[in-house]
Amino acid sequence: MRSGRRRARTALVALVGAALLVGAAGALAAPASAGDTAGALSVSPESFDVEPGDTVTFEVAMVNDGERGDDGVYGITLRLDYPTEYLTVTEVESADWFREAPSGDDRSQPDAEVSESVGYDDEHGAARLVQSLDDPTMGVTGEAVVATVTVRVEPDAEPAVAEVGTRETSTDLTSRRDYPQPLATPSVTFNVSGGDGDVVTPDYDEAAFANAGDDGSASDGDTGEGDASDTANESEVASGSDGAPEAIGDEAPAPVGAAVLGVLTAAFLLGRR
Repeated sequence: MRSGRRRARTALVALVGAALLVGAAGALAAPASAGDTAGALSVSPESFDVEPGDTVTFEVAMVNDGERGDDGVYGITLRLDYPTEYLTVTEVESADWFREAPSGDDRSQPDAEVSESVGYDDEHGAARLVQSLDDPTMGVTGEAVVATVTVRVEPDAEPAVAEVGTRETSTDLTSRRDYPQPLATPSVTFNVSGGDGDVVTPDYDEAAFANAGDDGSASDGDTGEGDASDTANESEVASGSDGAPEAIGDEAPAPVGAAVLGVLTAAFLLGRR
């Protein structure tokens, strides 16, 4: 009897150990596939020396090399935030990223149909560009300019170092269509009147674009060639304030959870013998 209980106890320890290993493997695998950065933005120039009333422009470029499972981009959400007492984004002129970025003949889409919308919410200090492929069957990889941005320095701006941020930005990838992937997001610095004052960053107000039309398009300044509302809405709902997906990837995948539950149940029944 004792030898039987000893064997049962040994088997119980082995089963629990297996369950812990499976659970740990699932916990490590899920974030790696869901939370890693899918590309990177860059801005040029990165800083300006300006005076009140000046107007300047800079470019935002994006690179996606497809190394993460050969992912291609089929949608972009670029949001630009700024401190309204110092700066105003007056224009976001979209570039032809989907046609100009492709690297390699297998990714070339020179005739791709692209839907886009541009919106401005100066009350909350934000501007937004949304672009997406009409046919997302094959995404794009490569590097090119996403947009040219025009910024006006407020005429009554005090000396300060003010920033335009690109914090809430994301891409939609062909192999992960259920949630947007975050991008590495740079800022542009404006040294107003020598930049001797405070460092002023955007508020990144979550209320921005809350009053967009029922179709999801921007309420002001919509310049869309089509309706990119689905991409815009999904990106904002699924993304947190830092552009990273909320909740998705934090739970163990269903197969892993089922395996762990089955092993623990078997261990419990064996332990009662």
